Amino acid sequence: LIRAQFDFENASFFRNRLLTAIKTMSFAVASNAEFRKTLYNTHKSYLNPQALADLIKLGLETIWPDGVFFESSPPLTPEQSQELAEKTRELLINAFPDQLRSILGAEITRDGLEMLHEMLQNRVVLKSLFYMFVDLLLLEVFPEFQDILTGCAALETE
Repeated sequence: LIRAQFDFENASFFRNRLLTAIKTMSFAVASNAEFRKTLYNTHKSYLNPQALADLIKLGLETIWPDGVFFESSPPLTPEQSQELAEKTRELLINAFPDQLRSILGAEITRDGLEMLHEMLQNRVVLKSLFYMFVDLLLLEVFPEFQDILTGCAALETE
């Protein structure tokens, strides 16, 4: 019933390819049973009522902290901006999975993460990514908008 309701049988080409790539990479470092157990535990921990309620609460607190809608903060000084950029670079590097790093190699991983970090520092790129993801979300919910929402066409691989 859930498969039919959420149209998992007709999942997009990109989503199927992504899942296949993740499975293939995970089998290189884990057995089939370990992968299924990890996938199940991750699914169980992130898709339960408490986790979803916490995500909704986080979203509300982000948009309306203390009941006030997006109060702007004072602009950062150049030193604060540089410190924040360095902190995010370190967090990005530390958050990257070691298994994937061992598959890709240290140099390719470092160069890729540096490029990703530089892209995420650009406001125009961030806005474009956000709008593309909103378009993708709307297309998943309302497929009949495909002729109207063209912002995510750059992400299509078919």
